[in-house]
Amino acid sequence: MVQLEEDFIKLVDSFVVETRDPKILDEISQLDREARLLGIAFYDMYCMVLQDGVKHRNLVSEFKNYMNLKKPATFVA
Repeated sequence: MVQLEEDFIKLVDSFVVETRDPKILDEISQLDREARLLGIAFYDMYCMVLQDGVKHRNLVSEFKNYMNLKKPATFVA
């Protein structure tokens, strides 16, 4: 696993742990269920959702705000 992948996983994990919004938590649960049904990793599913951004707009928006606050060196725009 490359450093960028590790940083992404850590960022997603910290977002999931720190999120308090029940709607966001519900969307995260949905993604987890969908990933398991498709037989793919949760992080792969999460990455696809971030790239698409249509189905889970609220989650994508909140994650991007969170990412901008955390700004790990590998994710700085």
